[in-house]
Amino acid sequence: MKLPFEGLSAADLEAIVTAIARSPIVLRRAALEALLADWENTRLSPDVDEVVLAWLASHAPQRNPASLS
Repeated sequence: MKLPFEGLSAADLEAIVTAIARSPIVLRRAALEALLADWENTRLSPDVDEVVLAWLASHAPQRNPASLS
């Protein structure tokens, strides 16, 4: 069985890394805290992926997009 990512070339991977580096996940800290405080409702909302990604981004060290390649 061939997994979809097995066919990725280095150029494809670089394009993905560049796209991620140029697309910051932005959610105001106060809004994020409010959504996390009401997790019982947030986890069922259509925005749960954005909330989780924003939380992860808020805990990740800030990096220069040029250093991602």
